[in-house]
Amino acid sequence: MAAEQLQRLQAALEKDYGPLINQLTKALRSKDRATEALHDTYVKLGALPLVGDVRNPLAYLYRMTLNLAHNVRLREARSTTAPQNMINGLHDDVPGPERTALARLDVNKLVSVLDALPAQRRNIFLARWRDDLSHIEIAALLGLHKRTVQKELAKAERFLRASAAMPE
Repeated sequence: MAAEQLQRLQAALEKDYGPLINQLTKALRSKDRATEALHDTYVKLGALPLVGDVRNPLAYLYRMTLNLAHNVRLREARSTTAPQNMINGLHDDVPGPERTALARLDVNKLVSVLDALPAQRRNIFLARWRDDLSHIEIAALLGLHKRTVQKELAKAERFLRASAAMPE
């Protein structure tokens, strides 16, 4: 049964080669791609087991060829490399060792400045800026009045700005 199907498909491919190439050229927008895809289909026919009865061999071949051409395009898109002049113009955002060391120094300085704050003020500041809590949420969490939270937060921010402006 499968051998008969294969013979029917190969016969349809040979008989309707011209019209099939014309249809595929329109669909793939290139006669070269259509020819290459149809050749791939012919090769693939012998390798694939046929499932069920093929009612319309020409439609089957057309769909199979389009699918193979689509797969080839996807494979080429994944493996296509960029031209060297495009690569040379790219900027690498990954920090180098010097930038990493400077960032660590900045973080260490920030931690030491935060440690210089009174405990309650530091907790309020971190709750606001690290944990993104509202003034009301912070007040409820720490058992304070909302206005106290606002004043402590303002003092913490002034202190941090002054510390950031100081030379090292």
